[in-house]
Amino acid sequence: MTLTPKFYKHKKVLVVDDCDPVRASIKSMLQKIGFEHIATVSDANAAIANCTEVEYDFILSDFSLGEGKDGYQLFEALRHLSLLKSSCCYLIISAESQRQIVHGVVELQPDSYLLKPFTFIQLEKRLLRALQIKTSLAKAYDEIHQGLFVEAANSCETVIKSDPDFAIFAVRLKGELLLQMEHFQAAEQLYGHILTRRDYAWARLGQAIARFCQQRWLEAEFELRELSRMDETKVEALDWLARLFIKRQLLKDAYETLSEVTKLSPKNYQRQKALANLAEINGLKEDTVKVYARLLNAARYSIYDTPDNFLNYVRAIIEQAKDVNKLEQARLLKKADEILGNIGKRFSLETYIHEELAVRARINILKGNIDEARDLLVKSDAAEGSRTLSVEACLDKAKAYFEAGNLSRSDEYMEKLSEVVNHEDLLANTLTVLIQHEHKQHDNLREEIKTLNNDGLDAYQNGYFGRALEFFNKAFDYMPYNPSLALNLLQTISKIGGVNKDSARLARRCVVILEQSELSDANQRRFQAVMKELSSLLQLA
Repeated sequence: MTLTPKFYKHKKVLVVDDCDPVRASIKSMLQKIGFEHIATVSDANAAIANCTEVEYDFILSDFSLGEGKDGYQLFEALRHLSLLKSSCCYLIISAESQRQIVHGVVELQPDSYLLKPFTFIQLEKRLLRALQIKTSLAKAYDEIHQGLFVEAANSCETVIKSDPDFAIFAVRLKGELLLQMEHFQAAEQLYGHILTRRDYAWARLGQAIARFCQQRWLEAEFELRELSRMDETKVEALDWLARLFIKRQLLKDAYETLSEVTKLSPKNYQRQKALANLAEINGLKEDTVKVYARLLNAARYSIYDTPDNFLNYVRAIIEQAKDVNKLEQARLLKKADEILGNIGKRFSLETYIHEELAVRARINILKGNIDEARDLLVKSDAAEGSRTLSVEACLDKAKAYFEAGNLSRSDEYMEKLSEVVNHEDLLANTLTVLIQHEHKQHDNLREEIKTLNNDGLDAYQNGYFGRALEFFNKAFDYMPYNPSLALNLLQTISKIGGVNKDSARLARRCVVILEQSELSDANQRRFQAVMKELSSLLQLA
């Protein structure tokens, strides 16, 4: 089938390329094909502006567009902004022979790829083929655009039965729709039927995904490992293999697998974010920082360019700063302050101030500025209001309050975490595991502190003050700004019978914390009584 120039005469086409001669060359080719309505722009922002005014039938975009969004990010943005009609054919032009970004058709997949250099004949053939596929499945694509997946699957079945030239494309699309609708057995049967006729790699992948979704782990793992050795399916097979390891709680294997796939597909934001979560779950603090640094760059110019990327990067740095010496800690915290300072240059303060205040509170806690940290948390609560927090923001507040010594407020935010994630994809899977991991750590630490405190109270009541001091000190190491623990420690030091330099230093630290904390009337009286006993001893020490 060929189309006459008359067909293309009334079709609108947009060419996006940052090179003037290339734009001119493509325009000349398009004119030769028969296009008359041809617009050319040099960057993604101009393309988006054009698409707000004109509904294009074809968009040809170079993958590399210099500074700013690349061709794939442009496609992502146009889809996100609903600026592409369902019948539009989107082609990405690239000098790279390897496709680094793989998505399902239902999710986000350009209609075709065209490798440079190409001729007028190759361009015409690629446009025609993309148009033929789009036309044959026009009804299904339009229904997908409206979210009518059942109807789209039925339209695919109609094409399968009536149009043998494009039946295979309809089968592939129907398979993905069945998976999208969670009709996993039907999807497996469809892919199995196709594989009896021909060994398509994409059909084997679909079959493996259907088995995964039915929790048939061993069958799915075997097939995914085989598919991960094939260039055509490597990225998606590794992606699903990582999900399988997460489901089976093989979290180190999941991290290593996802590390491999993010190297192959570095532009996929959701996958990079999932990798950061897995690094955190596995306690790889330095790796977590590195992933968030990459994520910050990867998100720039994409639809995921938000303050969260800066804040998550800083949160990872704060966790890393807990485990280093004071000199390195000061360097890291300085870097964190610089990153926070850059957010305001790009985003409105109103959108993230409640989260930034909590992050700054945690930085001040590490610096020992507990008064300032608590004041920042009060301001953060006021700015937060009734906002729904992300998993990271909710977890951040829980950690901030724990580090500030407020266990009850920390518990409140930990309880909120379970309400946040309700999706079933790779990123949501890692967020779910991260929440479970943090809950377990929080509960274990809370129980450990409670046990140490109770053991300390028992020892104190039985007159074993040296033993009590050991228990309280261990609990205090876990929660160094908790006023109850500080008061227990201070009272125990007062009963030991003598104060050396180390115990005096500890006592003075407890005094500072208690003076900065809001105490109940009973604890205030207890504090004053203990200070009467200790004041002379501390002066001597």
